[in-house]
Amino acid sequence: MKVVVSVLLLLILSACSVHYGPRVPGFVPGYTDNQLGESTYQIKIGEAWPKDWPDLEKFAMYRASEITQERGLRYFVVTSASTQTSTYTINTPTTTSTTGTARVSGNTAYINTTSTTTGGSATNISGGWYILDFKVLKDSDLSNYARVIDSESVMADLKYFIDSRR
Repeated sequence: MKVVVSVLLLLILSACSVHYGPRVPGFVPGYTDNQLGESTYQIKIGEAWPKDWPDLEKFAMYRASEITQERGLRYFVVTSASTQTSTYTINTPTTTSTTGTARVSGNTAYINTTSTTTGGSATNISGGWYILDFKVLKDSDLSNYARVIDSESVMADLKYFIDSRR
């Protein structure tokens, strides 16, 4: 039973490996993005394990760069970045198996049984989201911000990494 649960857990974990692409809820982890205002957006990327969080930040920056360029602009500024974690518990049930013997002597039946119960187990796993809020900037707004990000540079720097994770 433990082997079956271990194999299933490995399949689940490998299937949930984060990649760069749009999210299909319940099937494919990935990003979602929403326009919050005229020039502000939020990217949420995840359903990932904590080991993947550094990748999530790269994915979010790349997606922000794509959105910026889709709007015909080059620069953006990050207004907020955070992580949101969830812990899930996977429970394996207890199992009981019973073996027995029966014999009949005259009009009497004698039955011997032995039951063995194997306890279940609970395993906690953590997953989470990386959330990036950003504002796309017009050239006339650049001087109003100290930390402006060049979408072209981000896309050039991360192109190989993103392509390997599609």
